[in-house]
Amino acid sequence: MSEIEVSIICVTFNQADYIRDTLEGFLMQKTDFAYEILIHDDVSTDGTVEVLREYQQKYPDKIKLVLEVENQYSKGVDITKDIMLPYVRGRYIAYCEGDDYWIYSGKLQAQYDLLEAHPEISLCYHNAVVYDEDKDELTLNVIKHKSGYITDADTVFPSKGWYPTASSFYRTEYMEDYPNLHAPTGDEGMRCYMACCGKLYFINQAWSVYRKNSNGAWNAKFVNDRKIADRYIIDLIQFMKNYNEYSAGRFEKYFYKRFRHSLIFYIDKHYGNWYTVEQFRSYIEDIKGITEHKADALLDLFCSTDAIRCSDYYRETIKQKIQPRVLAGARLYIYGAGLEATKAIAVLAAEGVDISGLIVSDKNKNEKVIFEPLYELNEVEPNSNVMIWPCLYADRHSVIGLLRDKGFHSIII
Repeated sequence: MSEIEVSIICVTFNQADYIRDTLEGFLMQKTDFAYEILIHDDVSTDGTVEVLREYQQKYPDKIKLVLEVENQYSKGVDITKDIMLPYVRGRYIAYCEGDDYWIYSGKLQAQYDLLEAHPEISLCYHNAVVYDEDKDELTLNVIKHKSGYITDADTVFPSKGWYPTASSFYRTEYMEDYPNLHAPTGDEGMRCYMACCGKLYFINQAWSVYRKNSNGAWNAKFVNDRKIADRYIIDLIQFMKNYNEYSAGRFEKYFYKRFRHSLIFYIDKHYGNWYTVEQFRSYIEDIKGITEHKADALLDLFCSTDAIRCSDYYRETIKQKIQPRVLAGARLYIYGAGLEATKAIAVLAAEGVDISGLIVSDKNKNEKVIFEPLYELNEVEPNSNVMIWPCLYADRHSVIGLLRDKGFHSIII
C-alpha cells in the first residue's frame, strides 16, 4: 500500500467548530489502497489551524497542511487547481470542505471500485444528509434519484437536489486541462467540465453530512450577503456563455431552467417572496442593471413566464388580458389542473368570466376540477378565437414552447 491511489483535498476557513468531525471522517476510511489527506487553510483566525496542526502531528505520514499567510479566495485564486493540484499524488481526488464530513467508512473504497471498473466515469457523487443547524433538522440532499448515470439535463440543473460537494470523487488526470469557465461555484464548474470528459454517476447512499447553515456554508453566504449573491448571478451568466462555447452547445437547452432557479432564489431572499406584478418588473430591471444588461433577453423571458408568482398576477391578468378578449367572443382554456389552475378558476368566477375547459396531458389521470370539462391538447383546435392560459409553475416555459409549436398563438402569459 505504498502507492497513493486517492488524494483527499479539504479546504478550510474559520471552521474550528466542525473540522474535527471532518478529519475523523477522513481517518476512519477503510481501504485496500493508500490515500493521503491534503488540507488547505486560507488564514483562519478562529483556532482551525491549531486543530489541523494537532492532527497533523498525530498523523504526519497521512496529513499534509498547506497554510496560507494571505487569504487566496479573496484574490480569486482557484485553490483546488492552482494551489492543491501540484501536491496531489493519487490517481483520484476526493473533495470535502471543512464544515462537512463523511459518515461511512467504506465511502472511498466504494467510489474507487466504481471508477476502477468503469473507465467511462469521470466523476461520481453520492447522497448526503443535510443538517440544518438553525432548525436542528435532518433531510436528504437528493430526493428520489436512483443510482446510475446522471443525464445532461441534471448535470446543468440537478432537478432532484444539488449533488453534495463533499461526495465528489473524480479522476486526477482530467484536472490538468481543467479550464477556467468562471462558474459561480467551484463544484458547478467541476461537474459541468467533467461531463465533457466522461460520464457522471450518482450513488443513492447518504455517506456524508452537509451543514446547511454553518459558518462558511455557501447557502448562508448567498442569503446573508447581497454582494455575494449579486456576484453569483453575474458569474452564472458569464459561466453559461463560456460553458456553451466550451461544450459546443451540447447543454444549451437546459440553461434557462438553471438560470430561472437561481433568479427565483435570489429574488425571494433579497427582495422578499411576496410582491406585485409591478414590483416584480422593477426587480427585473434592477437585476438587468446589476448584470450590465448581459442577459436582458433571459430576464425578459423570466419576467413574462414567472409573473405568475406575483400576488396580484391572476386578477391583473384577467382584467388586462382576458376579459376584453372573452367579451369579444374568444374562448378561454386553462392549461393545467393543479393548485394554480384552481386559483385561476376562482378569480375568473369572481370576475364573471367563463372558461371552455382545462387542458391536461392525460385526462384519464385527472379528476375534473370544479366540474370543468377536461381536454387533451390534441382535442383543442388552434385558431384565432382560442386563448390558452398556462396556469402552473413547473415547466411553464416548456409548456409555452409546446403550445407555440402546436400552432397556438394566443397564449396568455
